[in-house]
Amino acid sequence: MLITTRGIVFRFTKYRETSIITHIYTEELGLNSYIVNSVRSAKSKFKIGYFEPLSLIDITGYHRPNRDIDRISEIKSAHPIHSIRQDIHKSAISIFMAEVLNKCIIERDKNIDLFNFLFNAILILDKSEKNNSFHLHFMLKLAKYLGFGIHDPEAIISNAINLQFFDDPKNMRLLQRLIEEGLTNTPQIPADVRNSLLEEIIHYYRLQIDMPKLKSLEVLQTVFS
Repeated sequence: MLITTRGIVFRFTKYRETSIITHIYTEELGLNSYIVNSVRSAKSKFKIGYFEPLSLIDITGYHRPNRDIDRISEIKSAHPIHSIRQDIHKSAISIFMAEVLNKCIIERDKNIDLFNFLFNAILILDKSEKNNSFHLHFMLKLAKYLGFGIHDPEAIISNAINLQFFDDPKNMRLLQRLIEEGLTNTPQIPADVRNSLLEEIIHYYRLQIDMPKLKSLEVLQTVFS
């Protein structure tokens, strides 16, 4: 059957000479995989840019519940994210966010609350001014939708790698602010504090789920160094 839905691209992998397999988090189906034939050829009716990580798209696809991979019939942009593509800092953040989502979201279940959170978070990043800490704020908020929400600093501190970091009242206040504030109020954070706090958040995630090493982390830290 044909299903039309909004979607958020998590990633794509090359398949054969000109095709791809793309993993898209959809509003109607949850996480779903699609094969797109000949998209890397000059005569393709689809632009490869539609399948860049965190692209916001509208798709119509053939869906069969008993199959692992579906096919896309039509696709268009649901909302252009030009700023993310053109700004090296936002681009690095988006690549990191996409890798986190790829590691954390594996269930093929519809979840409207999670979809809306992700969709809106990407729009906020695209519209925001230059920000060096959106990714760690995003992870703090994402945890709620993954089933291990961070409601107060103690969730992080009780399992901290570096307890001395939280002995500084400024760091405690910062963590409290990030937990309480929405993504539209993400503060700028000094590099040393940002890196230490991100390390603690990643560590907390790994206590909850099996999350391998994040390859994009080094690139992210280099861009913001």
